[in-house]
Amino acid sequence: MPVLVIFANTWVDDNLYPSVQIAAKAYSTTLSALTERQEKANENGVPKVRVITLSGANHYVFLSNEADVLREMRAFLARQH
Repeated sequence: MPVLVIFANTWVDDNLYPSVQIAAKAYSTTLSALTERQEKANENGVPKVRVITLSGANHYVFLSNEADVLREMRAFLARQH
């Protein structure tokens, strides 16, 4: 069965206190490495997967990047007919 997986490439708010920004960016780097491993696991383990990574998205990717998510979902669903 075809699968669409959408990952958010971690986004750090520039309006945070500087010390919080530094910690968030360090955490973001660690999280990016984990996301890359998850992407590869999906690509290698799911035969009919389409993996999308949206840069600048946050955890609520469907809100932070609504237009991108809708575009990808529509394109994916259109290919299923």
